Amino acid sequence: MNHVSLACAVTLAGVFLAAVWNKRSRLRFEVFVATAGPLSLLPRRWRGRAAAAVTAAESAVVTACAVGAVLAVLGQGGTVLLLGLLGAGALLLIFTVAIGLMLRRGERAPCHCFGTRDTPLGLAHVVRNLFLLALCVLGSLGDSSGFAVPGVVLAVVAGLLAATLVIRLDDLLALFSTTSPRRPTGNLR
Repeated sequence: MNHVSLACAVTLAGVFLAAVWNKRSRLRFEVFVATAGPLSLLPRRWRGRAAAAVTAAESAVVTACAVGAVLAVLGQGGTVLLLGLLGAGALLLIFTVAIGLMLRRGERAPCHCFGTRDTPLGLAHVVRNLFLLALCVLGSLGDSSGFAVPGVVLAVVAGLLAATLVIRLDDLLALFSTTSPRRPTGNLR
């Protein structure tokens, strides 16, 4: 299961890297603080600090998953990788509960986790986070020894593909949503 763990770590590192990357500039960070739906659960004066803490924790997860994966492949043990997976799981659990609370209150503000897309929070975001939580669990169950080069390549490619699909989830849902074209309102005689 070691290659599966590696693919899980690559997926999670990619997802969290995209989240951190999209908050890198001061303007994007301020947009995240002002518009991220789950932050609205906090008092206004704590939102900036909470957003900074989230970004720092996401950065730590990226580092732990990436460095841990490299160390595990090199046979140096999987403790760092396990810490990265557990950290990702803790963050995802917090995010999922916050989204669930918002949805229960009837609030569907956008999250802006992966950019400026204004897709309102919904069940798809809960499912996305549950999928990522499952990757955390699955990845932490594997051992960190005996990697074969072809398996490593396949795990990295699979992890990057999965991360891309997760990051672009809102776009994919919009692409495949069933919306009917608008009919003209005037007479066409």
